[in-house]
Amino acid sequence: MTLRWSALFALGLLMLKWVAPPDLARALHTWQGMGLSMLAVLSAVWFLGTVLRNHSLMDIAYPLAPWLAAVVAWWQAGGERSNALLLLLLALSLWAWRLAIYLALRYLPHGEEARYAKWRARGGASWWWRSYFQIYLTQCIIVWVWCLPLAFALQLRGEPGLWGALAAAAWLIGQLFEVGGDWQMHRFRADPSRKGQVMDSGLWAWCRHPNYFGEAMTWLAWGLLALAAPMGWLALPSVVFVFWFMNRGSALSMTERYMLKTKPGYADYMARTPAFFPRPPRARS
Repeated sequence: MTLRWSALFALGLLMLKWVAPPDLARALHTWQGMGLSMLAVLSAVWFLGTVLRNHSLMDIAYPLAPWLAAVVAWWQAGGERSNALLLLLLALSLWAWRLAIYLALRYLPHGEEARYAKWRARGGASWWWRSYFQIYLTQCIIVWVWCLPLAFALQLRGEPGLWGALAAAAWLIGQLFEVGGDWQMHRFRADPSRKGQVMDSGLWAWCRHPNYFGEAMTWLAWGLLALAAPMGWLALPSVVFVFWFMNRGSALSMTERYMLKTKPGYADYMARTPAFFPRPPRARS
């Protein structure tokens, strides 16, 4: 269902491109080019993952694909060197490379991630080509829809003003929760005495998935910056989609189901801690 609505949304926008006013047409043209760049990158990653029998590479490529697509789009548009665009590319680079390196260090030493290994076992002899559609093309389309605010933000030619300040605040909050949550979880997993326990301290006491909340806030930052560009409000449905996907879509629900099966104390943790939107931790009864 998520893929179907993402594809329909993307198709509708591309059809709108032919009758859109110039500002909107330029943004949609940039977005179309970003989609093609991401498709090329993730197709190459699929080939490598097939050869290595490790489709965890998709998770590592996830942040790098939109980063590369944005850089290519910026370069093709003439490499505008306004302060706003350079700061956007810096913030995008810091987010993308930090997350990619973290995921590479987390997944590569342990082989293929359990979710992909399970799909491989179910897929049988046809998995080599089905994996392209089930993993790479599906995620490519979804993340391409998420990238719509970036396409508008890349049209900025002046200072973003208030929207830029709000975008910077959202990015900082997002990175606080995402980077802080990942760092705290890394330390928790590195402690052998914590094996089998539930991480429920630090940012993980504020919500069960601070990294997902931080990721959504980071994409919100691109959406707020897009509002400083002509007709950038049209990108807001993409931001709403990111929040829905991280909170109600497959990202959170798949993790929750796995944790309930493997962590005995997770049901109690769920009862006293919000899933997505953080709040100060409550004292245990």
